[in-house]
Amino acid sequence: MSLDLNPEFQRNLWLHLGWQRMMAAFIVGVTIAYAVFLVSDYDKVSYAANLLSVIVLGMWGPRRAADALAEEVAGGTWEGQRMSGLSAWAMTWGKLIGGCSFVWYCGFLALAIYAFAGFKMGFPGGRAGNFWLGIYLVLIGACLAHASAMAVALIRLRKTVQYRRLTITLAQTVGLVVYLAVSGSGTAPVLNDESFSPRIGYVYDTAYSWPLIRAVVGTIFLLWAVAAVFRLMRGELQYRAWPWLWVLFLGFCAVLAAGIAPWPGGGMIGAALPVFGLMVCLTYVAALADRRDPIHYRSGFIALRRGDFSRAAVEIPWWLISYVATIAAAGVCLAALSTDTSLWPNSLTELLLRVRLLSLDHLVETILLVVLFLARDLMVLLWLSFGEWRNRSDITWLVYLALIYWPVGIILIYAGYGQYSTVVLPVATDDLVLNFTPIAVQLAVVGAMLHRRWIQATRGGSAV
Repeated sequence: MSLDLNPEFQRNLWLHLGWQRMMAAFIVGVTIAYAVFLVSDYDKVSYAANLLSVIVLGMWGPRRAADALAEEVAGGTWEGQRMSGLSAWAMTWGKLIGGCSFVWYCGFLALAIYAFAGFKMGFPGGRAGNFWLGIYLVLIGACLAHASAMAVALIRLRKTVQYRRLTITLAQTVGLVVYLAVSGSGTAPVLNDESFSPRIGYVYDTAYSWPLIRAVVGTIFLLWAVAAVFRLMRGELQYRAWPWLWVLFLGFCAVLAAGIAPWPGGGMIGAALPVFGLMVCLTYVAALADRRDPIHYRSGFIALRRGDFSRAAVEIPWWLISYVATIAAAGVCLAALSTDTSLWPNSLTELLLRVRLLSLDHLVETILLVVLFLARDLMVLLWLSFGEWRNRSDITWLVYLALIYWPVGIILIYAGYGQYSTVVLPVATDDLVLNFTPIAVQLAVVGAMLHRRWIQATRGGSAV
């Protein structure tokens, strides 16, 4: 795969990098920087340049990355591009880099002003503790934000019946959150005290500064994000997509969650609990990203019955893989909890106790309840997706989750009915029957509803 000047990349450069726009951006940027310098000093110039980089690279960039796809959809040219001779890789970087070319021009201009102000101030460390590391965090954060925004836009495109209504607000929001998480809200030297040093994190009990950890992890995640965009683009171009990339990503996230912590010496349980929580979150994310088409699921069942395992593997939903990984992580947690809990690190014990709903005495039952509640939530989402509400299933499911897990549970607890909270919350109490009976009944009812709707959606469900 090479970065040849393919037609898609050249077209985006012609559209977005006109010399008039480039000259106007240069004049405006330099004028603002000089005006700030005249009324203040280089420190304020650094602030202004940092703010501009956040606005341009963190807010405008993700929107521009998603727009590179949304404009094609809205203009009715996307189907023609899909039938062109461009490869998925050429389409990916042609839109990702070419579509954001003017954003990068403006961003580099802001960073150049920031670097010049830093040169005049002696390159202060800033939030990252190192001037150049701070700039690297901004660049990596921007690249990851743009790739994440385009990935979200491609996922949205897969799930949207009317392409012209493709929205980019969600993609922009995800991109901005990713940018802030990696870059640390920018590089401005707001903490320019000589006594300031970035906080320390631990990677498998070895201490590093958090900015350095973010730089390394952000770089690796950038590779994953580009691979995700490429994979989703291949799916749009009707290439067969295998699930192994998602399996590898889950494994990578597990290694990462098990190894990075704000304290050393977490032990087996200190590594297992974060992995379990992350697998639960990734299962919800995968369920939302999936198209959840009963016809595709039925096709996978038929291929499995016929012994066509390659076809069946292609149709495996990513949320199912994530749920299996969650069960495996829960098993590791239960194995870790079978040891003496007095050996737990004090920092982990204090963290669990600060979450008032959790009790160390019932953590095993709570983990089992989380696995069962997750299964119930997935079945509810499938039930919504297989019926008349399939086009609104995502937002309906999110509203359902928000209502169940927050206001209803809080009302039960603070109204004096905390012993019945297991009806809506996966938090174990002293009563074993009340812990598992409600969720068992819910699973039976929702399972029967889902089976009936599955039969209706597949017109007989002969594949089952």
